[in-house]
Amino acid sequence: MAELKNNQPLYFEPLQDEIHQTPDSFEVFVSPGDRLKKITRLEKFAVLAFLTMLIGLSIVMVNYRNEISKTQNEITSIQTDIETKEKTATQLQQEKSELSRSDRLKEIAEKAGLSINDENLRKVK
Repeated sequence: MAELKNNQPLYFEPLQDEIHQTPDSFEVFVSPGDRLKKITRLEKFAVLAFLTMLIGLSIVMVNYRNEISKTQNEITSIQTDIETKEKTATQLQQEKSELSRSDRLKEIAEKAGLSINDENLRKVK
């Protein structure tokens, strides 16, 4: 192997192909403004329409969610009212059956000094 001497400079000779670069091989900087000029009006309109549609759909979606929430709250309050009224109806039904017992009616009649004929007694429904 060849060894490098300490005082010898280290350099490479360029090849002939590397020296002759053409202007086509360099990258040309294109500013964002120039890129926007290349976009057609139709493309700009399409992007604007898409963004407008996206924002509109977002607003509609939020509105529907709000309406669903309101409806669920109304359903919950109606169910609570129904449960309360069912409990009241059950309590009244029990009270009615307790008040219409034949034993109770006999007691009230005897306290009032009335006589009860069992044949004339009937159940109240």
